[in-house]
Amino acid sequence: MTRIFALIIVLIISLPKLFAQPTLSFDLKKPQKFESRKLASEKTEDRKFHVVRRFTQNGTTKFNYHFNANKKLEDVIARAKAQHKDDYSRLLSFYNYSLEVTAKDKTELDSVIYKANAGILLHDLRNSWVDNMYMLMGEAYYFKNVLDSAYFSFQYINYAFSPKEKDGYDKPIGSNANEGGSAFSISTKENTNLLKKAWTRPPSRNESFIWQLRTFLAKDELPEAAGLIETLKHDPLFPERLKTDLHEMQALWFYKQQIYDSAAIYLELALDNAENREERARWEYLIGQLYERAGKSEDAAKYYEKTVGRTLNPVLEVYARLNAIRQHKGDDKVIQENIQELVRMARKDRYLAYRDIIYYAAAEMELERNNVAGAKILLLRATANPGDDPSVRSKAFLLLGDLSFKEKNYADAKRYYDSITTINPDIADLATLNKLKSALAKIVACQTTMHREDSLQRVAAMPEEEREAYIKKLIKQLRKQQGLKEESSGDVSGGPLSFNDNSGPSDMFGNTTKGDWYFYNASLKGKGFTEFKGQWGNRPNVDNWQRMAAIKQSTVVAANLDEAQGGSTAPAGPLTYEELLKALPLTPEQINISNDSIEKAQFGLGKAYLEGLEDYESTINTLEAFLTRFPNSKHRPEALFLLAYCYTKTGDASKANAAQNELKQKYPGTNFEQIVSNPNGVSPDSTRKLDMTRRYDNIYNLFIEGNFEEAQAQKKVADSMYNKNYWTPQLLYIQSVYYIKQRQDDSAKKSLQEITILFPNSPMAAKARALIDVLSRRKQIEDYLTNLQIERPAEDSTAEPTAIVTPPTVAQQPVVTQQPAVTQPPVVAKTDPVPQQPVAKTDQQPASKDPKPQQPPVTEPATQQPKPAIAKVDKPVTPPVKPAVPQLPPPPVKKDSVKAKVDAPKPLVLTNNAELPHFVAIVLDKVDPVYVNEARNAFTRYNREQYSTRGLTVNNQAVNDEYKLVLIGSFPNANDAIAYIDKTRKLAASEIIPWLPANKYSFAIITDSNLGVLMSTKDVNAFKKFLSQNYPGKF
Repeated sequence: MTRIFALIIVLIISLPKLFAQPTLSFDLKKPQKFESRKLASEKTEDRKFHVVRRFTQNGTTKFNYHFNANKKLEDVIARAKAQHKDDYSRLLSFYNYSLEVTAKDKTELDSVIYKANAGILLHDLRNSWVDNMYMLMGEAYYFKNVLDSAYFSFQYINYAFSPKEKDGYDKPIGSNANEGGSAFSISTKENTNLLKKAWTRPPSRNESFIWQLRTFLAKDELPEAAGLIETLKHDPLFPERLKTDLHEMQALWFYKQQIYDSAAIYLELALDNAENREERARWEYLIGQLYERAGKSEDAAKYYEKTVGRTLNPVLEVYARLNAIRQHKGDDKVIQENIQELVRMARKDRYLAYRDIIYYAAAEMELERNNVAGAKILLLRATANPGDDPSVRSKAFLLLGDLSFKEKNYADAKRYYDSITTINPDIADLATLNKLKSALAKIVACQTTMHREDSLQRVAAMPEEEREAYIKKLIKQLRKQQGLKEESSGDVSGGPLSFNDNSGPSDMFGNTTKGDWYFYNASLKGKGFTEFKGQWGNRPNVDNWQRMAAIKQSTVVAANLDEAQGGSTAPAGPLTYEELLKALPLTPEQINISNDSIEKAQFGLGKAYLEGLEDYESTINTLEAFLTRFPNSKHRPEALFLLAYCYTKTGDASKANAAQNELKQKYPGTNFEQIVSNPNGVSPDSTRKLDMTRRYDNIYNLFIEGNFEEAQAQKKVADSMYNKNYWTPQLLYIQSVYYIKQRQDDSAKKSLQEITILFPNSPMAAKARALIDVLSRRKQIEDYLTNLQIERPAEDSTAEPTAIVTPPTVAQQPVVTQQPAVTQPPVVAKTDPVPQQPVAKTDQQPASKDPKPQQPPVTEPATQQPKPAIAKVDKPVTPPVKPAVPQLPPPPVKKDSVKAKVDAPKPLVLTNNAELPHFVAIVLDKVDPVYVNEARNAFTRYNREQYSTRGLTVNNQAVNDEYKLVLIGSFPNANDAIAYIDKTRKLAASEIIPWLPANKYSFAIITDSNLGVLMSTKDVNAFKKFLSQNYPGKF
């Protein structure tokens, strides 16, 4: 027993002595339940770090905090790996997880950070696990994809736990003082003592360098990563245990640079870092892919074969075998042998579930030797043998569609593209594919119409006897293909059971035949099969077969047998001679209708080739044939115009001039002739661009008018069609203002950043950067304003208040405009200064639909100087004192409301007196209040910069739901207000409110009395007419 106690004492004394500096500063937030306590970390300097304390502090930190936090972090990574799915047909990602997926596990990662934080604060800072807790914190930030915080955590470990002098001072990092020799080092020398290794973890500082490299590479800061890699490669103190981690980072650096051969070499050296057998097999497969892309087939085949021998994943094994076979390079004979080996592989039951993958790989080999027909056969086999992964079938259909499209077999291409159910965005852009499918749909529809009508006309042109024999033969063939009985003299029904059949059903279980049970009796089974086939035909074994028969019977194919079953649907009905005969154009009227269909389809086909595919050769061939067949078509002018455009694109100037000359001579005055005659004529491309621009202009106006949901929906559709090609900085800015209103700051920042990236030289870019800065401090600003307390200054009872009084709402009356010669001077109502009523500023109120009288907006007293507001904050803030603005006295206010209701209303008159004080009014037409406030803020900033000494105020006033006013003033007279407008109008569209369309606002001047009239009548057009009459050419 004594020996055991002695051994324990020796082991305790041998515990690590890695001390953090007592004077080390840290800025960690205390856990909430410990905020009022002095924690162990704060007592570091007050207590001795004796053996018992060292043992308890190290033990509790390790097992209560580090162990649990590390386990949570490992679980987060494991869940991310479980969600990861590799596409072995493409270059694998370097890791089998992504930071985007780990970041979704935010709750667990926050818990790791909390535990690391608590583990540091609740324990003595001299214990051995402080650096490890900081490492966990940095790793949690890394997997949370908060890379800046992760970098600062690792960098803190680098500085805080760097080697120290005996007296506690830091040694210079990157000097030869660490080793004591001539070599320079940034690493920490690790203790090689076996006892130390058994009872301590290596210092985390060296590991922090590896994680700094990870962070640099995750942020795509490749130069910084390269510098640190080179430093660590030549560092004599960098530990051997981390060399594989350094090789892994080197491989990742080359992988990101797409230097595949170097990436493969360093990844080979890092294979020991794989956590298990499957991850090692995955990396070996990746090495094979890297060598294959570097053109080293032998090395690639070697690692593919290693993957086959190591992996237990059957899908990875199949792809590894396929790629290993594909590395056997050579002539057509070698490729043929590889394909045959793959086909033999597909026949084995072991690979039954992976036949689609095998056939797809074989098709790719056929394409390597340009055997398109053979590739199509193999791809069709791949689609006919779907496996567990539906994306392989979709890829096969996509490749089939691409091959058919290159051959201009658009019908098959459309059919294959339509068969795609799911597609990886990395393989094909879904928006582009949908656009192509839409174009092919138009082309195939036109081709089908032309083919059908031409076939019908050819059959109709046959002699009657030949036509009758041909139709009967065709019916017989079609009925045979659909498994129906041959046509009889009576009614034929290959569909539902006929209720006129008096023969009755056979007695399946009767005693007419002796022997075994029905399904064991061959004669009864044969009889039943014969009766079923006679009634229902030769049906395939499909679900809902009765409905399928009805659909098939409604399909009539009338086409020439010499053309590949060319045909299409005719009117629904049974397959009889009479029904097919009805579809033939035999009368002159039917022939004209058929020709009209061909004319429309052929012209539409030419336009579809141009607009959908930009296939100039096919457009030329189709439209030339169209003009030859239909020389008097109403579409001839447009066809000539499109031909001229296509000739120009293909460099055939003579034909382009001929088409333009014919257009000018035979079709003068048409839109197409005017475009050709105009030197600045618009091409079809420009016409489409104009349509796109109009679409975005409409979205722009929807935003401005406040139809946010409709605007967002239409923008989403437009963006899917045109991407970012037709965005404008104004559209992005107003969209960001909408997001700010909805408190979607991240979306707002994204829109504003798009402005700075796409339009860096636009005047909107500076506004966007300023708004991004404000958004980043939004919470701080809101908190300040929320806590701001303002004391109202004492009222000056000697001042005589004046106010802009809006008359009560009365019945709508015509506005009577008086000219200056007969203008009556305004009546000035002097208010009794004693007692004085309190004067208050009122914000803009929305236009009310309630018939109650409106409350007059009141301004500050004209003769009273406002005192500075007193804010109760930590630091006194004294806003600048603005000089008072002279205002008009209020018009007389009737105090006897009874009489006011009894008396007949007098007409409201707009008066013109240029010497009275005026306001400048920006009249906003159908602008949402969000942007009205933004316009007010913009003019406030402009006035503060350009008219700081004038003390101009800016307020909003709603006239009605359609019109809003931004009132700026006041100005001593009309000329002064007009001078302000002349200067400001030039800057409004470019600097002040460049995001607001010019047709959405106009400038005006208005007096107090006219403002009252306008607010009562709501007739903005009459007010504008009044300004035009009194100030011609100004408004």
